[in-house]
Amino acid sequence: MASVLDTQLRRMVWRKHERAVEAALRARSLPPDRLRQLGRWFATHGEHPNAVRFGILLLGIAGTDDDRSVLTTLGVFWAFSTECCEALVRSQTDPRRALFDLARRAEGWARVDAVRRLDGTSDPDIKEWLIRESCTDDVLDSYFALTAARVGDLAGALTRGTPTEKTMDGAGRLLQALTDVDGPGSELASYDDALSALNGYLHQTTAEGVTLRRLPPLLSIDRYLQSPYVNRARRDEPEWRHLRHRYARLIADPATREVVLDGVAADDPVTLRHAAWVARQMHIPVRPALLRGVETTPYDSTMWFLLVDGCPSEDIAPVVSAAVRLLPLRDLRTGPTPETGLGKEFAIDSLLDMVVSRLDEHPGHGWELLETALDNRTSRNRRMALKAIRAWPTDALPSTARETLLAAAAREPLPDLRSEMEREAGRL
Repeated sequence: MASVLDTQLRRMVWRKHERAVEAALRARSLPPDRLRQLGRWFATHGEHPNAVRFGILLLGIAGTDDDRSVLTTLGVFWAFSTECCEALVRSQTDPRRALFDLARRAEGWARVDAVRRLDGTSDPDIKEWLIRESCTDDVLDSYFALTAARVGDLAGALTRGTPTEKTMDGAGRLLQALTDVDGPGSELASYDDALSALNGYLHQTTAEGVTLRRLPPLLSIDRYLQSPYVNRARRDEPEWRHLRHRYARLIADPATREVVLDGVAADDPVTLRHAAWVARQMHIPVRPALLRGVETTPYDSTMWFLLVDGCPSEDIAPVVSAAVRLLPLRDLRTGPTPETGLGKEFAIDSLLDMVVSRLDEHPGHGWELLETALDNRTSRNRRMALKAIRAWPTDALPSTARETLLAAAAREPLPDLRSEMEREAGRL
């Protein structure tokens, strides 16, 4: 979070002065080749982000097609993506192709910046990519999904002939982004061909029977159609009302439920995990299947999340028991460090966090996990353990709770967390 804020602040400082710098440069009528040479040096050798941005600005003013590689290489980094996209638009003979090159390589906000600038293209390669590959199930897909649908002609891709599996996969991800009512704002209502696209997707996915693979987009669309995002005027239109009923009937169909139950019963962890996500949205109980799943794949973070998130207290005991048996608690008692626990190297610690962070809702369950978390290397686990202890009534805590907290406080390297532990021990 700190690095994101730092990037934003530096960009704000640069933006405040960028236009003035450009105006001053243009007023001096400096030789373009010298500006380009200077721009490449700053862009590739600058030691401060704003020095690199200065180089990118110069390449936007005086750059050529030969600078495309420099700009697309820097553009994959969010800190420079906006500036690089603008420089590509201004300096390249075929700017949309250059932006396409960047969009295919970028992730996160950098991809958002690049895809948004592909609006208006007629390039068939770009249009096909926008439907098939632009969305990657990233939470930021929603920020460019409307552009991708319009420019790529989503409705046409779903209504002309029989789309390929890859096109259907991409269209499904795109429709999920457009209908994500929990995201930054569903934009399907702004898509003129929305009705055609939704009818097309429903037809293509049900022509030979619904599959587990196609259910997530169908569920997302159904939820959207039942939500306030569909404005009142459109909800009352006969075509939209009919479409809404068709999606609702499909989701409620016993055959659809059977597809999910078959997936939940699968021995393959990938299929089980996928089916469990779908079952969660359809309110189909899957905890027994997930408990079976973690026995064979105990380090599967998705299964642990689905097991513990929203778990009612009457079902938590077997989940906690499984965590105590299956997670390497001895290895997780590493001793405290200042590390927060972010990064792939903390994958196993995160499994403990997944369970411990929800134990505040289940007094009396999982004390052994809390003890382990208090002695874990990640401050996140130690904070979550303390959060649970605070939430539990005194009679749900063991008699050794005060001693355990004082011992944890004595070895705690973070002063604020140490003080909180000591205060809580004093309460017990």
